[in-house]
Amino acid sequence: MKVLWIGGSHPRHLYFAQQLAASGVLTAAVIEQREQLVPEQPVGLSAQDSLNFVRHFAERQRAEEQTFGRPAPPDVPLCRVTADSLNSDATAEFVKSHSPDVVLIFGSGLIKGQLLEALPSEALNLHLGLSPRYRGAATLFWPFYFLEPTYAGSTFHYITAEVDAGDVVHQTVPDLLPHDGIHDVACRTVVASAHDAVRLLQVKACGDSWNRVRQRGTGKKFLESDFRPAHLRLIYNLFDNDMVGQYLKGHLSCSSPRLVTQFPTHES
Repeated sequence: MKVLWIGGSHPRHLYFAQQLAASGVLTAAVIEQREQLVPEQPVGLSAQDSLNFVRHFAERQRAEEQTFGRPAPPDVPLCRVTADSLNSDATAEFVKSHSPDVVLIFGSGLIKGQLLEALPSEALNLHLGLSPRYRGAATLFWPFYFLEPTYAGSTFHYITAEVDAGDVVHQTVPDLLPHDGIHDVACRTVVASAHDAVRLLQVKACGDSWNRVRQRGTGKKFLESDFRPAHLRLIYNLFDNDMVGQYLKGHLSCSSPRLVTQFPTHES
């Protein structure tokens, strides 16, 4: 079975690709050069919002470095692209030239047009968010903002032209530990998702089909523009990044999600 990965250049993306490569299934990869990991601070912020902004992204970078290190691209044939060339003729031809049986996508921009058409029928996107409840951007942040850290997780779904809307194959949530901050949960979601990605490929390698569940129910598609630095006041000024601890102590009530899983005995 030949597997091709399409993803981004951030440490979390390359960690995921390295886990696929370590399992021996990865045959080629398309890597999109992503924006800098720590964004520039917007102008005109209040002193409080400025401090929260700096804290939030510095702690994210520190958590990702501790969890993922600085992984190199996988040692397979590579096609390096930018946001402008991701969906180009050259990228589509690279994918076709490797004739993958399965394509896994994590961390790239929106795939469309000729690249979307070049993908095999078995093409899954890893979305960091429990879809359809949390679709779109920053979907590991919004569960914390809406006081439900139990809904910080990921969704493997078939890729379609509509964002995060394809049939769901599997969902993953990490264990929540007493001293977790928002970025600890995010990093552990990626680690658990990489582990489950390898298991999903093992199912396919054995000749079995993935069960598909159509996305139903209500949710929201979050845009990048929905996030404002003032949202961080709840995370840091009200909870001091201790929302998980408050939940585990019983001081914060929230329900647990019903997950789609390919592994009946899977424990998240």
